[in-house]
Amino acid sequence: MTANPLGLRFRRVHPAVLALGAITLVWVLTFSILVVKKQNGFWSVDFDMGIYDQAVWLLARGQSFITVRGLPAFGHHANFGLYLFAPASWLGAGPNFLNVTQVVVLGLGVVPIYLLGRYRMLSPWSAAALAAAFLLHPALQFFTAELFHPETIALTPLLMAYLCATKRSWRWFAFWAIFAVMWKEDVALAVAMLGIIIALRSKNSSGEKQISNRTVGLITFTASVGWIIFVSQILIPGVSGHSAHYGELYSGVGGSAGGMLSTLIHDPGNITSRLVSSETQHFGWQLLAPYGLTSLLAPIELLIGLPQFILDAISNYPWTRTITFRYAAIPLVAATLAMVEGVAFACRRAARVKNLRLVTSGVRFLPLAVLACAVLATFSWGPSPIGNSYQDGWWPLTENTRQEAQQGALDAVPDDATVSASYTLVPQLSGRSEIYSFPNPWKSQNWGVTGSKNRNPQRIDWLVIDRYITDAQGQKLLDSLIAKGKFKKVFDQDGMWVARRINP
Repeated sequence: MTANPLGLRFRRVHPAVLALGAITLVWVLTFSILVVKKQNGFWSVDFDMGIYDQAVWLLARGQSFITVRGLPAFGHHANFGLYLFAPASWLGAGPNFLNVTQVVVLGLGVVPIYLLGRYRMLSPWSAAALAAAFLLHPALQFFTAELFHPETIALTPLLMAYLCATKRSWRWFAFWAIFAVMWKEDVALAVAMLGIIIALRSKNSSGEKQISNRTVGLITFTASVGWIIFVSQILIPGVSGHSAHYGELYSGVGGSAGGMLSTLIHDPGNITSRLVSSETQHFGWQLLAPYGLTSLLAPIELLIGLPQFILDAISNYPWTRTITFRYAAIPLVAATLAMVEGVAFACRRAARVKNLRLVTSGVRFLPLAVLACAVLATFSWGPSPIGNSYQDGWWPLTENTRQEAQQGALDAVPDDATVSASYTLVPQLSGRSEIYSFPNPWKSQNWGVTGSKNRNPQRIDWLVIDRYITDAQGQKLLDSLIAKGKFKKVFDQDGMWVARRINP
């Protein structure tokens, strides 16, 4: 009697894989529900949910100028991966689709981690424990709470690229590396460092193989650096008419690659003080502690995240030096890969130790120790329902008593109207050609780069304002527009205020 092929295949699945799959499913469902509640509860804002949702909508329709940001799509960042969302946008998908997709992609990061652990000869349960520790890292959970950002989508492809490089599957490595870089230009920094690692790990057993690996590594490094230079020096300035806007993040240390080099030569203390500050040390601790510091056993892999970590450390703003925002995405990739390699290294070394069964037995429990550290970290720092940060304002945990009024205000606005709206309402209205964050375009605020000229306010047909979050100057502007007879109020309920232009 022939056995059922499907049943036979199912029985061959190791219980560790089934357990990891169940944990991943619970993780994905939990954070998918949370991000949908956050978006539907009017907890998202213009920067950056409104920016990226409008960017997807525009690119799907052959347009490119992001009116939320005041920059063309590729004058903002080289987020070419956003084109992949175009079919979903044609079908009416919006912020919820982007946010849930991000959660799913992040959850799938367990696949390359598990496969890397198995390739390094760890047992199925050990590999599954390390993959589960990844899901429990507070940084990964905070990325979902921050809602959609392209660089976090690159996290799982980067893990896949490293796995393929380890197996010397160069075609698949090229695919995943390119796929990762297409989400944001600074991901190329990690790929460049990966190229260096590949080149350094050339095999000596075969001259031909040695040349092949070294060549792949050098090509990867050269192409990645070339892409960064092209995007920052040619693409973004050419499209936007200005130098790359994120230079403002580093104005305190030069504002550009050349300026940073000059600062390093003439005022090195300005940079070194930032690198060794208490904020930077705490940032590093929160990246490594959830993995029980095992990442330090594989310092080579930590190089993958070193450039981004340094940039985070020397920026002008403290939010780049915390695990709660997407700036930690690439350093988290490096810490995760180093964790797997570090545990595998310790296990290999322990296996070579003779007559020390205590050491060998202890190292066998190292993956479990890593998992225990991750559990402790997610309880102590994480924003998940079991974490201490769950009630710190990351999620809408109370009923929104104004949601009916907010939705009523949105329903009053035609789908094709040009709108200026309060920053919490922009992501709800971003699927259109022109949506501005009030008081734009009357008064420039978070618009373009320094010195950018705003657009003519005559373009605005509708105003959608939450008076509860509008400052005194904004209220004065609204009153002036009504007094001059330019807009007529059509909706006013529970602080939500909608007006349409009556004097074009």
